Amino acid sequence: MRFALPGGGHALFTTCEDGNLSTLRGATPEQGSARRDELRARLGLRWLCASRQVHGATVQRVVAVDGRDGKRLALDADGHATALRGVGAMVLVADCLPVILLADGVVAALHAGWRGLAAGVLEEGVGAVRELGARGEITALVGPGARGCCYEVGEEVHAVFGDADGRGAHRRGRNLDLAAIAGERLRAVGAARVEDVGVCTICDPRFFSHRREGLGAGRQAGIAWLS
Repeated sequence: MRFALPGGGHALFTTCEDGNLSTLRGATPEQGSARRDELRARLGLRWLCASRQVHGATVQRVVAVDGRDGKRLALDADGHATALRGVGAMVLVADCLPVILLADGVVAALHAGWRGLAAGVLEEGVGAVRELGARGEITALVGPGARGCCYEVGEEVHAVFGDADGRGAHRRGRNLDLAAIAGERLRAVGAARVEDVGVCTICDPRFFSHRREGLGAGRQAGIAWLS
């Protein structure tokens, strides 16, 4: 799923057809690096920048080409932001939301599950885009992830988002609408345009899903770059 964004920006959400891009999870993770490099070459990029994700709110500001091919940075981060052309900011997901930001020649890719949303990864991502020089309108694109149709969570998770009484706008019975929360928070911190692909990874077999497949699930990617 590829999208052209304003100002020479691009976004890609891979599917199972692109293979498992994880080097740690799912089938044949030992081939993850080679798959990433094949994808990088196909997109015409110098580097696909990723990190070890920990469901937090750290967004790495990528201001120099510190790697090559699909080699990840040796640090923990749940997002990457850059103004460098030819560098893909990448996050891996298998039900968490991949969220892409673009403004004034700066892009970011963010890994946003419920923990990341609660920790403020979207707010930190917007801050990173501004810090790298973007002053104009921010466009956000919410990619495939667990949706309110399928994503059942416990009461402790609903309580994190203020839905403990069962009447919250993000709640559908026991299910939680992560994309609705993401859209609300992005608008609150200044995203002028929020687009949502509207795809649920749990019920759409084109995508890897931890909820559907368990520990054997691979990982797809959300990638943003400037041409």
